[in-house]
Amino acid sequence: MAHTEPPTLDSPQADTRQIRHRVVCLHNGSGAGEWYTRQVAAYDAQTLDGNDLGATAPEDQLEGWVTAAAAALRDGGVTPVHLVASGRTVYGTIVLAGRYPELVKSMILGDPEVDTSIEGYAHSLQLVQAPSLVIAAAPQADTDIAKPQSIAGGIDNGVFVIIENTAVPAHRTRADSFNEWATSFMNIAEGLHTFAESEEDFRD
Repeated sequence: MAHTEPPTLDSPQADTRQIRHRVVCLHNGSGAGEWYTRQVAAYDAQTLDGNDLGATAPEDQLEGWVTAAAAALRDGGVTPVHLVASGRTVYGTIVLAGRYPELVKSMILGDPEVDTSIEGYAHSLQLVQAPSLVIAAAPQADTDIAKPQSIAGGIDNGVFVIIENTAVPAHRTRADSFNEWATSFMNIAEGLHTFAESEEDFRD
């Protein structure tokens, strides 16, 4: 059952373990490498953008983007992967994770820009199996965080984090904090993966 109120963590925990699975940053425009410069450096991440995916259709044509992204993830190396997405790329990433759960180890979703009135929106969240961290920048005390919080709440295993006193997008304006949260969460997902494998071995 999806969380009605997602857990909100207080502070990132230091964890120096190596992330074993690939980290891939998704972008629906061009220039993903520049957009995610600090994330590429922090996690040795790969990037995929609209040009990499051969995207010639308008950004609102979701199906082609999701299919192309899934193919690129399969062709790019070992899966599953940790996915990082921000802004308008978040919803496509959610659909990708729900449709191809075998490709996704975890999701880090920064400052989502999602139209919650999209047909099938709630169902798309419910399909996600991967642990997911939603990070929202809050420039002011009265910043409306309802939308990103609802995304975390609609995903089973969704967690919500606020980075206060920072402008959108947090992955650029407060990259150190964003990356600490992301790294900690990805390591948690790695641990869950190891635990699940151990349980499966025990049952066999």
